[in-house]
Amino acid sequence: MGRRVIWTVFQKEFLDLFRDRKTLLGTFLVPLVIIPFVFFLLGMSYSNVEKEARAYVPIAIHGTSGLTAALEKIPGARILEPENAEQALQAGMLRAIVTIPSGFDETIAAGRTGALTVAYDSTNQKSVYARDVIEQTVKAYSQEIVAQRLQHAGLSPKAIEPIASTYQNVATEERLSGGMLAGIIPLMLVVSLASGGVAAANDLVAGEKERGTLESLMTAPIAANHILTAKLLAVMVMSTMSALASLVSVSLVLSFGPLDTEGAGFSLGFFSPATLLVLVLTILLLAAMFAGLELVLSTIAKSFKEGQTYMSGIIFVAMVPSYMLMPLNPVDIPFSYYVLPVFNGVALCKEVFYGRVDPVHGLVGLGTSLLYVVVIIAWSSRLFRREGAVVKN
Repeated sequence: MGRRVIWTVFQKEFLDLFRDRKTLLGTFLVPLVIIPFVFFLLGMSYSNVEKEARAYVPIAIHGTSGLTAALEKIPGARILEPENAEQALQAGMLRAIVTIPSGFDETIAAGRTGALTVAYDSTNQKSVYARDVIEQTVKAYSQEIVAQRLQHAGLSPKAIEPIASTYQNVATEERLSGGMLAGIIPLMLVVSLASGGVAAANDLVAGEKERGTLESLMTAPIAANHILTAKLLAVMVMSTMSALASLVSVSLVLSFGPLDTEGAGFSLGFFSPATLLVLVLTILLLAAMFAGLELVLSTIAKSFKEGQTYMSGIIFVAMVPSYMLMPLNPVDIPFSYYVLPVFNGVALCKEVFYGRVDPVHGLVGLGTSLLYVVVIIAWSSRLFRREGAVVKN
């Protein structure tokens, strides 16, 4: 009987949510459309900036040297002579200013080190690109001079390179792909789980309380726990759907955008039945925890607007652990993080995408997550059974 009641109330709440355009927009439009569109715009912007930076590199050269000819051969280089080079650099008309002191070639010919200055604007990406290509040109010119000096001394260029190092990357293709995703997916996943159910939770309790429909529902011959369970399931489903929509959007971005990994293609070989099980359990427990917390805040709120104010803190709770763990490799994550709420979910997600979940970390992280879910749901149930919390003042 109880399951039938919960299912009936769940269907009613779920249908009401899908009739609300705001809920649909927040759950599907933002993850599926806005996020890929933002990534597309960012990629296009960076691509255009790099293309323009390569095509036109205006620089000013003060002084003369054999290096000047090498600088003039830089692809896209244009040597300009503005009246005030410093102002032109700050205004973006110049990308860099190369100052070659007098006697530069003579100093080099004497076997000493010649010093030059390159001024650039670090706040301008095109200027930074100009500095990089100038640095590469100067380095190549220096290597030519070193080769000439060694030849005059009767030495081989290998005389100044006594050690030849070979660097081997032990990370597999799957590990490279997983490491890249481990910096993106946990953030997207946790924030989506937190934000996806905000509108639903706020409407299912604070909104219905304000409209007076919750009071009518509570007077029906239905146990309060059954009503709460149905609402909790509805919020969990909305959170999970939002998270899945975010995963789909990230997949689209990765499919149509280049992957900047060291000589590796994109692979999902890091997934295994065990890691997939851990990922699914982590998502479900995080969804339940956020849903329970959002229902608590919605129950405490006296109005829909007040509930929106309370819900804004949920996103902050989700973002802080995600950003703190983003640069960390799983081997560097402190064990205490597997006990803290949300932190444990993010840490387990990172282990999943790195292809190996430590059994102890898995048990501790999932166990503590389950404990937090039980505590939050018990708190929500206690509040929900209070008549003053669900009846409009």
